[in-house]
Amino acid sequence: MRLLFGAMNDPSKDILEEIRSIASYGFDYIDLTVEGPQALATNIAEKLSAIRDELSRYDLKIVGHTAWFLELAHPYGRVRRAFVEEALEALDILVKLGVEKVTFHPFLLTSSLYRKQPYRSKLLEALVESLREVNRRASDNGINIMIENMDGGRMWRVDEYVRIVNEADIGFHLDVAHANLDVESLDLQVFLDRFKPGDKLLHIHISDNIGGSAAKGWDLHLPIGVGSINWDEVFKVLRSYGYSGTVTLEVFSRDRDYLKMSLDKVRSLASRIGWIT
Repeated sequence: MRLLFGAMNDPSKDILEEIRSIASYGFDYIDLTVEGPQALATNIAEKLSAIRDELSRYDLKIVGHTAWFLELAHPYGRVRRAFVEEALEALDILVKLGVEKVTFHPFLLTSSLYRKQPYRSKLLEALVESLREVNRRASDNGINIMIENMDGGRMWRVDEYVRIVNEADIGFHLDVAHANLDVESLDLQVFLDRFKPGDKLLHIHISDNIGGSAAKGWDLHLPIGVGSINWDEVFKVLRSYGYSGTVTLEVFSRDRDYLKMSLDKVRSLASRIGWIT
């Protein structure tokens, strides 16, 4: 199977320095997140030519990512419109960099207030409509849009993700670490049974954590092997479902050496279990 491993840029740092750093660690691609303070669409536009040159120099591929806090299901229409405009601006700058797929998030700041019907259905409808608009722009430019799970199925249930993906006609992005939040135990199969590799599942994020609550901020983005996730089992499950493609290490340790060590660990493990040869 062909796996490509990537890393996400730190949006608080200069994007050109991030490209060089990610390339130096031996990654196949950069998962470019368009967000502040130094990776807004306007920042990227100012350095567009230089970014292209650096990607070419290091033969680094690129995947697109947008700010997790774009609330595309906001209950106030004018506020939601502003988030959609930001999403479209991020998409447009990623188009200029030649990305083939871009991640968006079903973030709900007010999720605890909208768990009951009919409010929840209204938010779901708003989210789908926002994603449809973004997807129309993406489709015109040959780009696949993906929605990323925020936890293990509490903020949005798995059947709701299915509805979002189907009604907005988009792909799914599985974040393994997120799937370990707000659940008693990690169960990737609940997602993989609904979103098949080669069909709806287009991208994967990995990092470690200790489980717990997404609302309390325990999405820790730890180095691989530091938290409670059994990566041997995770990789075997992903291999058994036939996943091949892009896998981003979303490791945000202050010391970047842990990012490189995580890459070495996942490549070694993937090779040992026969996920890659």
